[in-house]
Parts: sequence; C-alpha cells; structure tokens
Amino acid sequence: MNAPRHLTLRERIYEEIVRLIVAGDLPSGAPIDEKELTEKLQVSRTPFREAIGTLAKEGLIEIKPYRGFFVRSFTRKEIDDLYELRKTLECFAVELAVPRMSDRDIAGLERVLDAAVEALRNRDMDTYGRRDREFHETIAERSENAALIETLSRLALQIQICRSIANESQEFAERAAQERDDILKALRTRDAAAASALMRAHISDVQSAVLARFPKGMAER
Repeated sequence: MNAPRHLTLRERIYEEIVRLIVAGDLPSGAPIDEKELTEKLQVSRTPFREAIGTLAKEGLIEIKPYRGFFVRSFTRKEIDDLYELRKTLECFAVELAVPRMSDRDIAGLERVLDAAVEALRNRDMDTYGRRDREFHETIAERSENAALIETLSRLALQIQICRSIANESQEFAERAAQERDDILKALRTRDAAAASALMRAHISDVQSAVLARFPKGMAER
C-alpha cells in the first residue's frame, strides 16, 4: 500500500478552507476573515494567502482589491453554464469508460454506492457527498482521457459546492442515489448509450435542484 502523502502547510490550509466552504460554515458570498482564520488554524499570513490564491484560481474564492477575500457566489447563469458543461463532459466520460471497465471496476463502483446509501441512512451528508463525488470521478478516470479528466478536475470544487446545495434536501439526495444506481445497472451490462442517457438525466436533475434555490428574479451580480 502507498504511504499517505505528507501535506504541506499550504495544502493543509487549502483543505481546511475547502472543508469550511463545503460544510456551509463559509457560505456563498461570505467574507473571509483572514485574522480570525489564521489564528484559528495557527498559521502565518504567507501560507494562508498562498492557499487563498490557489482557491481563487480554481474559482472558489474571489479576491476583491481593498475589500478582502470572499467565498465565490454563483449567479443562475453561471450555475446553468456549469451544469450544461458538466453534462457534456461526464456523458462523454461514460461513453469512453464503458468499453474500458472491468468487472473489478464495476465492483468498486458498487462499494462506493453502498457506502453512499449507508451514509444517507445515517444522515451523514458529508460522507454521502464524498461518495457521490467519488462515483463520478471514478467513471471519469476510467475514460483514460487525460484532457477530459483534467478539465473535470478543474471544475470539481465548483461542482462540489453546487452538489452540497442540492444535497441539503433529503428527498433529493434519496432520488439522486436511485439515479446513480440506475447508471450502475447500465454500466454493469456495458450499455454505453443507456448509461450516458441516465447520466445526462441525473445531472439535469441536480441542475434543476440547485437552480431552484436561485429564484429567476434574483439580481445577477
């Protein structure tokens, strides 16, 4: 087994800020109190700002001159655009992945979904969200298309934020779990067309759930 990778101080700060954002402790549009967080994390400003810079490049943090750092807030159009792109990329990933999937790959996805369902039953939404993300990332990795994997990786945190918004609804999370199970059934029979169509329908459902939280009349920034 590979030894766990040692994280640098900047990486640890980065992961903690991501955790706070995904957990909702730093909600969309909220200012980031540099003094409070550096004291809480017991770190200096230099690695903290390096982590903030990385998050800004990944579209999760906004740096506003003379005002400070803010958690990225999404407009309806930005969310819609993100999910339209996600559908195109992930459906393509499914089509590429299906012919390359072994029985062992399918068994691994089954274990991921079993863990997601167990977490959902226990109302452990953090674990449920991680298993959800793992399911989608595993399919992308099996596409063996480096450019596709890299593009999805760059969008991963933005998708994760939107995913956490959708998963606030227990009813939606349960429906999404069933949708992923249907995708798995199509993967098990190596039906690329059916799996791709089911993936598109699943992501469209997530898209609708997230957009429902952003009224159409809401002002764009």
